[in-house]
Formats: sequence, structure tokens, C-alpha cells
Amino acid sequence: MRIGEIIQRNRIKGIIVIIFITLLFSGAILINGIKYELEEESFLPKNEVVETNERIIKEYTNEYAVPILVKSKNGNVLQKNDLIEMLKVERQICENFSVESLSIADIISSLLLSLNNITDMSYENKIRAINDAGDEITQIFDFPFFPKDYISLLLSEDFDGEKAEASVIKVPLNGSLIKNREEALKSEEKIDEICKKNSFYTDKSVMGTRIISEKIMKGNSKSLSFILPFSFILIITVLLFVYKNIKDVIISLLSLSIAIIWMVGLGSILNYIFNPLITSIPVLLVGLGIDYGIHLKKRISQLGNVKKGIDSVSIALFLSAFTTSIAFLSNFSSSIPSLKNFGILSSFGVISCLIIMLFFMSTYSSKQKNKNIVLYKISKIVGKRKKTIISLTVLITVAMLYFSTTIETEFDIMDFLPEKMDITHEIEYLLKNFEAVQGEEATILIKGDIANPSVFKKIQEIEKNVRDDKYVVKADISTISIASLMRDYAERSFYDIRYNESFSQLYKKFFDEENLKENVTEKDILLLYDFLYTNFPQDAKRVIKKNDGYEECIIRISTNTGKKERNISILYNELKNDLGNNTGIITGGLISSYVILKEFRSSQLKSLFITIIISFIILEIVFLKRIKSFLIGFISLLPVILSAIWIIGSMALLGIPLTLTTITVASLAVGLGIDYSIHITHRFLEEGISSISSTGSAILGSALTTISAFGLLSFSLLPPLKIFGISIAIAITYSYISCVFILPVLLEAWRSSDFFN
Repeated sequence: MRIGEIIQRNRIKGIIVIIFITLLFSGAILINGIKYELEEESFLPKNEVVETNERIIKEYTNEYAVPILVKSKNGNVLQKNDLIEMLKVERQICENFSVESLSIADIISSLLLSLNNITDMSYENKIRAINDAGDEITQIFDFPFFPKDYISLLLSEDFDGEKAEASVIKVPLNGSLIKNREEALKSEEKIDEICKKNSFYTDKSVMGTRIISEKIMKGNSKSLSFILPFSFILIITVLLFVYKNIKDVIISLLSLSIAIIWMVGLGSILNYIFNPLITSIPVLLVGLGIDYGIHLKKRISQLGNVKKGIDSVSIALFLSAFTTSIAFLSNFSSSIPSLKNFGILSSFGVISCLIIMLFFMSTYSSKQKNKNIVLYKISKIVGKRKKTIISLTVLITVAMLYFSTTIETEFDIMDFLPEKMDITHEIEYLLKNFEAVQGEEATILIKGDIANPSVFKKIQEIEKNVRDDKYVVKADISTISIASLMRDYAERSFYDIRYNESFSQLYKKFFDEENLKENVTEKDILLLYDFLYTNFPQDAKRVIKKNDGYEECIIRISTNTGKKERNISILYNELKNDLGNNTGIITGGLISSYVILKEFRSSQLKSLFITIIISFIILEIVFLKRIKSFLIGFISLLPVILSAIWIIGSMALLGIPLTLTTITVASLAVGLGIDYSIHITHRFLEEGISSISSTGSAILGSALTTISAFGLLSFSLLPPLKIFGISIAIAITYSYISCVFILPVLLEAWRSSDFFN
């Protein structure tokens, strides 16, 4: 019994089963809900560097830092009113969270109080000190004991000694908020509320991780609320042009809606987090799913019989859906959780679309014209210009292959920031104007007996070497280790938030400035460690870890690579040289990003390889069975491989890097393009070069709907989704051109050769 007969006999039963499954998935969505979040962890691969960084975040971080960008409305944050307003914000934050923030207003007021021998550093006294001050506010920067290293941390780069446009307040909330996202968001929203109430002289933007993620997801929801309805409107227009009747259009849209419910339902059951990458899948399904309906209806209309129409196109449809599904599912080989989830849901959605379309769209409509006049004329031209087309294809492919080797790879979760939103502009301003707050930090984890004098000296040596590295921020506070922390508590400056006289006396027994004295023992160093760990645990736990003893420590390094892969690679190699033969792991958020960049490239190649191999095997099985030819499967796959090379080369030319979203473009170009290739090859074996006009017409409708759906992503507020949509739209265009115009030429050359005989 053929597929057409099975579907025709059981169509009503199939539709009932589909409706029942839809109700089950709808119930799962209502019960489990849909989790919309953007978590950097879901984009991280599992390996030693990443896992070590995650452990350091949990075990060495005692504060949850929330920076506040402060921009003066009068162009100078060092004016009295601006400084006082900052202190008022800090005071209210202290009243709500019992933490003391760090700001330029805090430093200036503390210095003014110290100059007047006032030891009470309450916010009331600080505000009074600023209010009573005259010209000494700006003159204080020339004071010999002023902590100049804090300038790059707290003032914008336009600071000229007297004025600066912007400043930063650093709020150190409780480190437990790292693991408690909901409480972290509430805390950041409270700080934002405080800032808005104190905004007469300055504009303030809270740059907390959770509040930024929340705004990204809101931007994503806003984009989808526009894109999805508009995509349906666009698809309706295309379908009306293709089907010529409203009934088929409505059934197509209903089928797509059901497929999307199934996909979302599965994600809800599997407890997946719907980040911006996964929330783009419905748009993909709108573009892909409609293809199956068009091919099905076109073939049924052409043959004038439902059963024959399904039988004639079913193998091609199943092959195209299966290979497209494989293209998505190839991401399962990635060690990045989000890519795995994206692949699973997309693959399930594609298969769902085909099954639903087969039962819903298997009805007869009026017979349509089979031949597109434009494509018919093109087929005649193509038939006469075979050598020219093949030569041009080779030249383009060689050029694109070269350009594809130059493509950049980038990863930054901040890339998901919605365009045209205030928070995005403020973050860009912060990154551009504050060298030391660009959010980059590398970490060296050193294992061993860190209280041993020889090991301690190696820690000092590593830290010293690190400071000379090219992409390490050039400031005394650019690195923090147990050695530098002890110096901070031991050495006194005019303004020093860490100096402790008791520790200083103990430190100077064993150190001559920063060098260990002769005959210092491990026991002596342990005394210093214990003093800090007991009396100042907040600072000590940021650089050393104590279990039964002190077995490891970290060096925190502020960097400015711009998060470019080439720069991070240079930094990583320099840090490895700094570490030398010592036992340790180079990690941190920045190095984790570097690992992700390498994983991206590995994922792309692995995914592309899996897609090509499986697609090739499937094509060989089908065509060997039909015409006993080994070459036909390879020839059918070749144009799709060409389109993958072309899109990577084009991305390099257009300056589009490989990112979390665009990494999948090459394998998707193969998986989506194979659909066209299968249909063209099937019809070519029946009609020859004229398949360009017959099948090319049906494929044109499919390509237009797919390109339209992906092209709509270019209107997304999120740059990665915008670039993803543009890249896939270009890839589909290339696939259409290569399969409809180049593949028939290759097949014609194959048929006229000795292999055919």
C-alpha cells in the first residue's frame, strides 16, 4: 500500500490524532509554562576551563557587583550638586542593602574629611564636606596621596583634571545573589528606583546583569510580537499568489500554528529555557513548513489526483524533511547546551510540519499551470551555456572559499542587547568611555601549597609578569592576588579603604616592602593568611580558598582585548607563558569566551560534516535503488555544498562574524538547500533540463516564503537575530540559484557521459 493511499484512507483519523496531540502539548504549556530567560551559562561548552570558571564564580566571589553609570546633565559630574546627588544615592542604597558603594564622590568626600581630621565617614558628613568645599574639589586630584588608579575605574576617559562627563558608582551586593536570579532582579530594580528618585542633576543607569537580561528578553518579545504576525501576513500574500484560493491558505496557516504549538510544547515538557535563539524557531518553521504544503498542493493539482500527487512527491518530501531535520539535529554534537536545544526543537518542528501538512493539505484544488514562462526561457539559455555556467561557478566558489578562511568568530552575550533602547546606548557608552569597567577579566587558578615561601614567590612573579602583557589593563589595580591584597592591607596611603595597622605590623615582620625576608617559613605566611581570612573574609575569599589548609589561590586580571578572538588568543598565550611550569589553570569569563569561540568553529565544522555525510548517505540509498548510479547522489549534494561555501564567504565579505546564531548557517544552508536539490533531481530524471521551468516554479514559491520568513528577522531589535535572518535569507537564495540553475547543468553533463550508459 502506497503512502498516498494510506493518507487518503486515514486522513480523518490522522487529523483527529493531530488535534489530540495538539491538546496534549497545549496542556503541557499551560501546566509547565514557558521559561523566557537569557543565561550566559546555557551558551557555555563543558570543559575544564569553563567548569573551573564556574567553580571560581561560586567559591571565590563574595559580592554581586552592580555598576551604575552616572552622566551629568551639565557635562561635569565633579560639580558639587552632582557629587552630592551621588552620595545621596549611595546613602539610600546603604540603608536598603547595608553595603557601602564606591564612587568618585565617596573618595573626594573621604579625603576632604581626612584633611580636616574627621574620622566619622558617615554619609551625612561626606555630603556636608562636599557642600562646604570650594575649589579644593578639583585641586584634590593633584594631591600626592590621591589614589589615581581609581580614576580609570570611576571617571570617563574625557577627564582632564577638572571635569568629566560621566562617572560610575560600584555597588557590592551580597554574593548569594549570583545564584538567586529573582532576588538579584528585585535588588537591581530597587536600586534603579532609588536612582530615578535622585535624578535632578544627573542621569543614572543601573547596569546589573539581571536587569540587562530582563530588558533583552523584553526586547526579544517585542520583536517577535511584531515579526510573527507580520510573517503570517507576508506568507498569506505569497500563498494567495501560489494557491489562488483562501481555503488552502487558511489550512496552511492552521497547520503551521499546530506545528509551532507542538514545538513549544516539547520545549516546555523538556524544561528548556526559551532564549532569543530558541524563540526564533517559530519563524523558521513558518518558512520551512510552508514549503511542504506548496510542493504537495502543486503536485496534486498538476496530476489532478490526491493519491497520485502524494505518491509522486512523498519520497522527495520525506527526504527533504529528513535531511533538513538532520541539519538542525547535527547541533546535538555541540557541547553548547543552547545549540543542542535549538537543534532538537528545530528538528522536531520540521518533522511535525511535514506530518501535519500531509494530512491537512492532501486535498484537490483546481489544476494550475505547470510552466513558468520566465523560467522556461531561462532553462533554454542554461541549456546552451553549460560550459560558461560551470566555469563561472568554479571561479565564484574558489573566490568564496578563500574569503571563508578570513571570517571572524565572536562571542559576547551583550550582542543580544536590543537596538534603539536606552540601556543599549548606555552600555555602549560605558564600554567606550571607561577602560577599567569593560567587564573583561581573566583568572589564573594556582594549585599547590600556596603558603610555601617558594610557591608564594612564584605567585608574585606570575603577577608581575602578567602586568606587562599586551592586553592587560595598565594600572596598579589591574591584578588582584593574595600577594597584592596583603600589600593593600599593610601599606598606608592618604586614602586607603583597606589599610590595617595590626596587619601592617605583622606583615613587616616577614616582608621588606613586598619581598619576603630571609628565613621566612610557611608557618609565618600562614599567620598572615589566617589574619586576613579571619578579620577580612570578604576580601580574602576573593583570592584564596581554605579547606583544611590553603591549597589554591587565584590571580584576577583586568583585560581590554575588545573580546576579539585574535586578541584573546595573544593574551591566552602570554598568560600561559607567565604561568610557566607552575601547576594552574588559566580561565575566567574572558578565557571562557575564547574557548567558546574555538568551540563555535569546531561546532560549525562538525555540524556541517555530519549534515553532509548523512545527507549523502540518504541520497545514495535512494538514487542507487532507483537508477543504480553512485554519482547521482554526489552530484545532487554538490550545489548545496557550494551554497554553504558561498554563504560563509559572503558573510566574511559583509563583515558578518560567526556568532552563536550565525554558526548554524552553513549546515542549515545544506539542510534547507537539499530540499530543492532532491526535487530538481527527481524531476530531472523525468524531464531533463526543462525541470528548471516545471519544478523551478514550485521551488520558487517555496524559496520566496522561506526567504520572506527569515528576512523578517532582519527587523528584529536583537542584532544577532537580525544578522541570522539576513544570513539565512542569503543562504536560501544561493541554494535556490545553485540547485535550480547549476544542478540541471551538472546532471545534464552526467547524463551525457559514459557513466549514464
